[in-house]
Amino acid sequence: MSKKTTEGKTLYDIIPSQDCMYLMHKFSLHKQMAQIPTSFVMDADLDFEVLQKALNIVIERNDSLRLAFVKKGGKMKQYFREAYTYEVPVKYFRNTEEQEAYCSADAKKGVRFEKGEIFRIVFFRIADGRCGIYTNFTHMIIDALGIAFFYKELLTVYAALMQGDELPKPTDSYEQYIKRELKNLSNEKKMAKHEKFYNEYFLKNGEPFYAAVHGMDFLNAYRKKKKNPDIRVPMAYNPLYSKCDFLTMHIEPEKAAKIFAFCRENKIAPESVFQMGLHTHCSAVNERIGDVSMMCVCSKRATLQEKNMLGCLAQPLQLRAVLGEDISFSESVNELVRIRRSLYHHAAYPYTKARDMSLSLFGFGPIQGPNSFMFSWIPLPVNGEFGFGFEFKTYNLTRYFTPLYVITMPDPKDGGFNVCYMYRTKLSTKQQIEKLHENMVDTIVVGIDNPEITVKELLDNIEKKA
Repeated sequence: MSKKTTEGKTLYDIIPSQDCMYLMHKFSLHKQMAQIPTSFVMDADLDFEVLQKALNIVIERNDSLRLAFVKKGGKMKQYFREAYTYEVPVKYFRNTEEQEAYCSADAKKGVRFEKGEIFRIVFFRIADGRCGIYTNFTHMIIDALGIAFFYKELLTVYAALMQGDELPKPTDSYEQYIKRELKNLSNEKKMAKHEKFYNEYFLKNGEPFYAAVHGMDFLNAYRKKKKNPDIRVPMAYNPLYSKCDFLTMHIEPEKAAKIFAFCRENKIAPESVFQMGLHTHCSAVNERIGDVSMMCVCSKRATLQEKNMLGCLAQPLQLRAVLGEDISFSESVNELVRIRRSLYHHAAYPYTKARDMSLSLFGFGPIQGPNSFMFSWIPLPVNGEFGFGFEFKTYNLTRYFTPLYVITMPDPKDGGFNVCYMYRTKLSTKQQIEKLHENMVDTIVVGIDNPEITVKELLDNIEKKA
């Protein structure tokens, strides 16, 4: 971008949530890791001319869709552009397969935010009468919950235009959020408290262990290569291993109803039981070690303003739980909730600083880490608030920085759950991911049916099936 482009503009540093995404982009050999491609297909007919008008209103009302990025003094900066119009191409597909092929092909093309492109949007109609929207946003301007809100915002404005009603109240400003985040970072007293917490948190249980979803093979091969049988964490984040495949698995409505009921009764989010299922599988395939680490995405959307906002707010937290075999399923879930909540209290501390601290404390290299996967929970609406059926999908980036990315979300079509697994083919096979899913679901269902069942019994159940 030219100097003229930024003339008269306020340049802001990128905030911690954006810094995570920039880290993925900067240190990858491929430039499609820091983007989110999704489609929203509706059992409804749309007037694309009105939808085009609605989109331009949404761009004007939501400043995160007007972000631009530029390097100054070797650092990434950002500023807000004035409102503009974006001409959306309209595609017509003969069938779902043709539509999916188009979206999948675009998903792996980088969104070059450094060159001024921050999203690609396509409207489409399928021959069966359904209409849809495909978007591919750079993660620098939005996160997964932000995208869910984008579709809601766009369709709400569209409905107001179609019915001649007043537009809904505008959403909160992302620029103001950035200002608050940067102010928080400058509070040395608060940052020192966060730093103290993380230092104690990382050291509490000593050096962590790479309890991989794919079992011990990679760690054992690394130990053999280094001639050191005591190595606990291999170099699994090698950018040369980044090629990924993608698998979506479904959880039936009956099992989903059990999960929702259990969570309502215990006043917890569904992500808690999913994390317990994942933890149990990882323990089972790693010689029953109870020390399992994962990255979980924290939405950082606590207030009503933050929930009603686009922008990139989310960042990963390093969740490490050491669970003994003598405790119950219910106690294990509560322990995971406790750890996650303690991390949420310190979510203002940048992930990149926490990451650097953990590397330094344990002498890890930049491509070492105990987390064999990242987990994300996307609470899509399933109560019919749109007035029509819809299908929300995300796509394979074909490259990713973690060995595995697990994305869980309600399925609005039947009330079940969809679980998406984007996994590095260098480290895991399709069969291993399918086994992971089976063990996770079985652990959750058995645990909900009998909350007092012990971790030992859950692990025994998995071993019997092996």
